[in-house]
Amino acid sequence: MRFLQIFGSKIINSTFYHYSKTVANLIVYIILTIVLFFSAGFSQHVESQSLNQIIDSAYMMLNVNISEAEQLLQKAVSINPTNIALRNQLGYTYHSQKKYELAIEQFQISDSLNPSDTIKLQIAFDLISSDKQDEAKKILYKLESSNNSSIREAAINQLSVLTSSEEIKKWWTWIYLSPYYDTRWKTSIYYGNIESGFYLREDKKLSAYGFILMSGDGRSKGGLSPIVFSDNALIFGLGFKFDPMIGLQFKVQQGMAFDLIQINDHSIKKGDFRAIAIYNNGIYPNLNLHDNVQVPFTLLLDVYTSLGYYSRYDNGIWYLQGRGGTRIFELRYSAIDFYAKGAIARDIKKEFYNNLFEGGIGVRMIPNLNWGLYLIGEFQRGYYWDVSTSANPYEKYYNSLRLFIVFEKIF
Repeated sequence: MRFLQIFGSKIINSTFYHYSKTVANLIVYIILTIVLFFSAGFSQHVESQSLNQIIDSAYMMLNVNISEAEQLLQKAVSINPTNIALRNQLGYTYHSQKKYELAIEQFQISDSLNPSDTIKLQIAFDLISSDKQDEAKKILYKLESSNNSSIREAAINQLSVLTSSEEIKKWWTWIYLSPYYDTRWKTSIYYGNIESGFYLREDKKLSAYGFILMSGDGRSKGGLSPIVFSDNALIFGLGFKFDPMIGLQFKVQQGMAFDLIQINDHSIKKGDFRAIAIYNNGIYPNLNLHDNVQVPFTLLLDVYTSLGYYSRYDNGIWYLQGRGGTRIFELRYSAIDFYAKGAIARDIKKEFYNNLFEGGIGVRMIPNLNWGLYLIGEFQRGYYWDVSTSANPYEKYYNSLRLFIVFEKIF
């Protein structure tokens, strides 16, 4: 019995010792984990404080001692190599000291992290300063189709300086497609225009081009009792285009039109001459790339107007459109704009469908800025001017919801 008591006591003591040791080790592990966690957080906090101090000092020294500012910015970039603002500032600092090769390196890294036409233009300028005109021209040619009008103008102007008269005969292509569904007519309406041409002058203000234009809808029909909702035609032709300034354009073109629906006994083939003056310009939000959703409320304001003579209709038509709104969403390459819109159309022959006023609101979604694709929804309240010499079979006022898919690209 004594043996059992002693033996049992040893077992209990051994077990108690084992579990005590395990608990002690666990407590030590937890304490070490907590210490390491807080020391890492403290280290990151100190490093962040140190980086901010370096950046503040660098910006303070930019106008005092540019060499010291450069060294501080280099140190800041080494600590945070993916900081785009630091890369750009270091690039501009190199540029100001005519260290173009180093500036190009920083701008190229910045552009790879966050593609920007502004930075691409700066790279082109620094390449020119480094006597690398051929590389610069490759970038400038791409920037001719930038969505930013100021960058487009700068690229075109710089290319006019760099290129010779032999090189200036450069081909270009413009594609514009805008099918949409209209709830008023309960049908789809489509429009597409492709132009391809070449520049006739070194400043690229005068072009010769060929074009294909197609328009129509899903509801019009011909025959002895035609019902027509849009111009249903396929047109081929040649033309000249003159761009004296940004936004202003004059076009003269001669084409051959083929009707897509037969109306009475009219010929389906007819000449189509057009002389049109166009002005299209405005203030557009720049897309700033963000990894998280932003609501920038940047301004959108533009105007489009055209005045032209169309031989196939033997008519002169004027159209004016204005939009004003704001950007309400940004995420990476995507954006959403909200706007109010007004439009006026008048013509010489006073056809009722060419004399109207519309006003309403719209939403434009940009899935990806690089695609040239826009999804647009607009609600319009319309009114026919009481000037028509032709009978108007419809109500004087009307409502319309239109859903567009627009594709526009310049190559």
